[in-house]
Amino acid sequence: MREFAVFWGCTIPARFPAIEKATRLVFEDSGARTHELPGFTCCPEGTLVKAHDPRAFYLTAARNLAIVGRAGLDLVTPCNGCYSTFKETQSHVARSPAEREAVDARLAAEGLRWPEGLRVVHLAEWLADTQGIAAVAARAARKLAGMRIAVHYGCHLLRPQPAVSWDDPLQPTKVEALVTALGARVVDYPSKMLCCGGALDRSGERDVSLAFARRKLHDLGVAQADALVVVCPSCFQQFDLNQAALQRAGEDVNVPVLYLAELLALTYGHTPEDIGLDTHRVSVTPFLDKWRKVTAGRDRAQASFDLALLEHCDACRACRDDCPVAKMDPSFQPNELVAQVLDGELDAALAGGQAWKCLECYTCLELCPSRIGLAETLRVLKEHAAARDQQPATLHQAYDAYNRDGVLGKPRDGARRKLGLPSLPPGGGDALRQMLACDLAAKETGP
Repeated sequence: MREFAVFWGCTIPARFPAIEKATRLVFEDSGARTHELPGFTCCPEGTLVKAHDPRAFYLTAARNLAIVGRAGLDLVTPCNGCYSTFKETQSHVARSPAEREAVDARLAAEGLRWPEGLRVVHLAEWLADTQGIAAVAARAARKLAGMRIAVHYGCHLLRPQPAVSWDDPLQPTKVEALVTALGARVVDYPSKMLCCGGALDRSGERDVSLAFARRKLHDLGVAQADALVVVCPSCFQQFDLNQAALQRAGEDVNVPVLYLAELLALTYGHTPEDIGLDTHRVSVTPFLDKWRKVTAGRDRAQASFDLALLEHCDACRACRDDCPVAKMDPSFQPNELVAQVLDGELDAALAGGQAWKCLECYTCLELCPSRIGLAETLRVLKEHAAARDQQPATLHQAYDAYNRDGVLGKPRDGARRKLGLPSLPPGGGDALRQMLACDLAAKETGP
């Protein structure tokens, strides 16, 4: 499905052109051939129109779909409400031959007919199921590794079943899979499946609407999410515009909100200026600043660590209960050190001196199903710490002895004679010092 009609709906073009711009960029980067057809109206919006006139609701949706069918195309929409309206209408007409005849009779006056077999998909559905997770990930020039991102699906992307059936209506996973494929760490939170509550604004219940937003934003703050990703313009309005209203009222909420296409466009190499992210009411600058910082940190770590291997290690964590030191000292969490390296936080991984607790007993390596273990990663961390003179004082003293004498301790001749042991031959400390000095000089001057 590379050629299709796009139905923008009312809200995106009128209020959120940045979402439209990002979606257009994603379509272009994905090689899609899109068509914008004349004659579209509101989808229509379900709560408003259906409550006043169900017949008008279904006929309006049928007319929009018939325009697409006349063009011989399928349909992609980036709006949850439009998606749900069209899917519900298709289900409604399919259940009743009499309704199908009535719809066709109304459409005939405009030279239209009900489009049998028309495929309607949401942008997220098109990305996950048509494009495929691997293809989406392959286009990402700038991965989101180290970023903590939460997902809000919105009700009408998932329900009502069976009209809408592209993901589990209560435990969905596909948008998270897209975000994970871009390299981010998906953050779970208690109110993930809670409705955004934005529709309450339109029915005069603003206080309750703000309560919905406040609850979710609070959960996201506790979860330390760097951003919230949405796939619906109405949900975007609730969490961006209404969050800004909460901020103006002095409430401590600050979660950057990104529509899914905006996130993809950023990873595909487009700049915030290309997309128009400065039009958001809640600044996305904290998200962008952390992303730059994490990326720079990972670039530094890449010189010493195989990050792809560490990502596999971090995703597994099967050895977290195997380390003998961790069993004796619960404050030692070697898996968290791996996560800090992956998040570009090498300074934080070194700051507490935790790596020095590793005994290099290789228990983790022997038990690791992938033969990775943590010992080598922690050894490299020790190397970085030593280079910064961040090793324990006792180890510093022992290393000085090694450099000075070539051994970690001198034998006591009296004790040896008492046991009838012979004197040891002369050591090679001087020769070792000279060899290491020459090696150091060679490293500094290069080949």
